[in-house]
Amino acid sequence: MLPLYHPTTCLVIDDDRLYLDSFDYNYADVTLCATEHRPEQAIQRLLKDAERTGLRIEEANRAPVDEGEAADPVIRLPASRIAAMARDPARFSRVSVVVVDFAMPSMTGVELLQKIKHLPVKKVLLTGKTGDSTAVAAFNEGLINLFLVKQDPDLPEKLRRIIRELQVAYFRDITAPLEPIAKLEDTAFLDDPGIASWYHTLAERIGAVEHYLLPSPPGLMLVDEAGQVTIAWINNPDRMRAQLEIAIDIGAPAALLKELRAGNTILTCPTPTGFYEEQYELDWRKYALPCEEIRGNTLWKVAIQRDRALCLSRALGLSAVSLRQYRQSQAGGVCEI
Repeated sequence: MLPLYHPTTCLVIDDDRLYLDSFDYNYADVTLCATEHRPEQAIQRLLKDAERTGLRIEEANRAPVDEGEAADPVIRLPASRIAAMARDPARFSRVSVVVVDFAMPSMTGVELLQKIKHLPVKKVLLTGKTGDSTAVAAFNEGLINLFLVKQDPDLPEKLRRIIRELQVAYFRDITAPLEPIAKLEDTAFLDDPGIASWYHTLAERIGAVEHYLLPSPPGLMLVDEAGQVTIAWINNPDRMRAQLEIAIDIGAPAALLKELRAGNTILTCPTPTGFYEEQYELDWRKYALPCEEIRGNTLWKVAIQRDRALCLSRALGLSAVSLRQYRQSQAGGVCEI
């Protein structure tokens, strides 16, 4: 599964104002949308947008190494960077898919796409007829992801499905540098089909529209349209053992040790690891969450933290904007750039 995902915008470029006016009405339940009838302005928006689509990652060593020994580099995504992504109010306006009409007076759709071919956005070309040789050539050259006939009576249904698929593919591409995270022991759940199936069931049940990986302690932050936050803390067997062993070494209360030995509790103390420390001797119970087993490639334990008071603005700062707030702020002009 993806280490992060949030709703993004589909940008439609066409000189036909009537078609543009109808796009948001027809596809608002699938995607946020923006439209532009001026190709040059659309290019400028996309180039500017690309400046903030990159994911910053840092290279670190898992552990100190002896002199002369080769380091074991891994890629880690800082938790603060993930929080910054969720805090960014402009994340919803980020363009992930462009739908471009082929026939425009100032430049053709293919000419426009040539100017943005280096950008990670997914590209759809609308043509006037099936088998258009120019569109076929653009596809074969990798300039576009696919082309569709604008007058196809099934276009709305096809485009709805394609937009959803391409937006997921967009995130798969831009998060590719983070793939090593899924190879790390604590966050290997990203590559586990069992966790993926469980996640999709949870996301549908709570109405989550975005999610972000939490590297340490490991888990996922899910956010619904209103900004309600749900944290899924995910432990592998080694972490379950480690939280018990550390609590024993520190001399944790007997009641806590009993819960940890039973294997049905995940600790989420406000420490770098989430594990027990002496300062939580009196209030450890508020950080001890019941967990369930998820069988996948390994036996995962998952604890859900869902406090109605836990929303984006409280969790990440007052600048955080939910999808609902973004839609409200764009009401009356969502489709105009």
